[in-house]
Amino acid sequence: MSEAARALAVSQPAISKSVRLLEERLQLRLFKRTGDRVYPSMEAQRLYPSVKRIFEEIELTDDLARRLRTAEAGSIKVAATYAITAALLTDAIEHFHQRRSLIDLQLMALTPQEVIDAVLERDFDVGFLHEPIGDASIEHIPLCDIDIVCALPPNHRLSEKAFIGPADLTTETIISYGGDAYAARILRQKAQDAGVPWKVSIVVNQTSVALSMAATGIGVAVVDSIALGKLNRRAINIRPFRPAITLRLSAIFAPHRHHSQVCDQFVQTVAQVVAGNAAASAGYHRMCS
Repeated sequence: MSEAARALAVSQPAISKSVRLLEERLQLRLFKRTGDRVYPSMEAQRLYPSVKRIFEEIELTDDLARRLRTAEAGSIKVAATYAITAALLTDAIEHFHQRRSLIDLQLMALTPQEVIDAVLERDFDVGFLHEPIGDASIEHIPLCDIDIVCALPPNHRLSEKAFIGPADLTTETIISYGGDAYAARILRQKAQDAGVPWKVSIVVNQTSVALSMAATGIGVAVVDSIALGKLNRRAINIRPFRPAITLRLSAIFAPHRHHSQVCDQFVQTVAQVVAGNAAASAGYHRMCS
């Protein structure tokens, strides 16, 4: 008892009282005294493996709690548009996983409205999109402003122009967004303002796909510049689109939802990838202050 008291930094009477209360609770004799020495009873020896497992589970729980506090463990569910997933999140997840390999991560590529709905319904911790959010209640962190550009095939006739507008594209095979996509609506409006038709010959929902098509000479891609960081710039010529159209890339969260450290650190990782892409984008990306 004296040795146990010294190990636990308590008094011997406190140890003796604890043992007595435990024996009363279990209705078992746990220790037997022989002379000046105390020995565990047979019952205590039978209980020991179970007690040891309990303490091991407590230690594991303490370790898990520490990992959760320091964001070394946990989980995060991420929703993003297809273009952002392909252009940014694969790199961000690679960097994040290298530092936080114990964190479980779920990623879903969705349409912009589906991203917003998934976050609002709290099915996902964070969403990423580069369209107007449209719901003032949604919390958001602006990351980067991204321009719409024209990607021209090699040696294209428009390559000598400093910028390209709707009137320049009336006879071209246009590869761009369709339907109710925000960028598609804005492009149609800009063409209407210029008094020219806007006909998209090949509709895509991923910037990287449109850029690949332009590189093979299929047509002129009029898309956002989000995927330029992953592009072999020698394969195509990039020109600004005028009138200028800018999209804002944001991380979005459900209103009044607590952000875990894991979530905050993932958003920071995405911001770092975005910053790297912006530095290599020839001015087509601008970080939000």
